[in-house]
Amino acid sequence: SYLFGLTQHVGLAEDVLDHRSNCRTIYMNRVLRFLYMNMNYHLEHHMYPMVPYHALAQLHEEIRHDCPPPYASLGEAFKEIIPTLLRQRRDPTYFIKRQVSHASAPTTAARPQPEATSG
Repeated sequence: SYLFGLTQHVGLAEDVLDHRSNCRTIYMNRVLRFLYMNMNYHLEHHMYPMVPYHALAQLHEEIRHDCPPPYASLGEAFKEIIPTLLRQRRDPTYFIKRQVSHASAPTTAARPQPEATSG
């Protein structure tokens, strides 16, 4: 619903290629994860959109060391979102800068694959 959807991107960087800067992952209990179809793993969903919703938690465990720290709860996310929205009313250029490891930053170019030789 709108309450969950608000947590996905609000207050984060816009128009950036690195989804780690503009998406949130929020830990939720099983009931909320079911109702939200695991979209609390929203960062993972954007980084790997072909991964089905039921596999997002497992994906999170595999890539979490390359991602900003997840929020412990909806409450923790809103503790950051609400003050940010209030500040953006005064300063529309303000946004939350997520802690991103640049050692694992995505590349913009695909790595060339060696050509197959026919023998």
